[in-house]
Amino acid sequence: MRVVLAVFAGLFFLSSAHAEDHPYTGLWSEAGLEDAKGNAELAGPLACYNKFTEQLPDGRFRYYLVDHAKWLAEKKVEYLLAQEGTCTMNAGGRSERCTGRVIGEKDSEWFIAYEGAPSNEVRATYYENVFSFEKRFDGEPIVRNKCPFTIAEINRYITGKTIADCTTRCRAFGRSEGEEFKGMLKALTGEK
Repeated sequence: MRVVLAVFAGLFFLSSAHAEDHPYTGLWSEAGLEDAKGNAELAGPLACYNKFTEQLPDGRFRYYLVDHAKWLAEKKVEYLLAQEGTCTMNAGGRSERCTGRVIGEKDSEWFIAYEGAPSNEVRATYYENVFSFEKRFDGEPIVRNKCPFTIAEINRYITGKTIADCTTRCRAFGRSEGEEFKGMLKALTGEK
């Protein structure tokens, strides 16, 4: 999947925010359409425990991922800041232009076009450049799900560290780590 980190920028849900606020705020998971058809834990609302975006009312966003190596080695949950930037919604609320940077890399730009009305599950298409966006060519279908927690509830696991602080490559759980991810979910949600 293309730079998935960049896609997490506009994870949105219609809120009762002020008129000047970004029209979609909150916490969201995101997966490519093909991934969404696969592992439910890594693609649906529970995927937020693996990686999530905090979309702020002013358009700024922060994308976090769980340090899977920390969980595997120490059974400790820590979320690391992986990307930050700003998304600006068009006047009709159907698409947006985002600029941001993966921590430690240069700024980039991308575009997102939304399908249908906002809900707890949002379908959209991600475009890497303005030409593809304007022509609606070569976009990547994505699915976003509203997270089952608030930033206040997850904040104790956000360490203030970024992916630049990792001594090895920072990443969230991958497809082949479904059982390990389920173990972390049980620990976080108190399931038996």
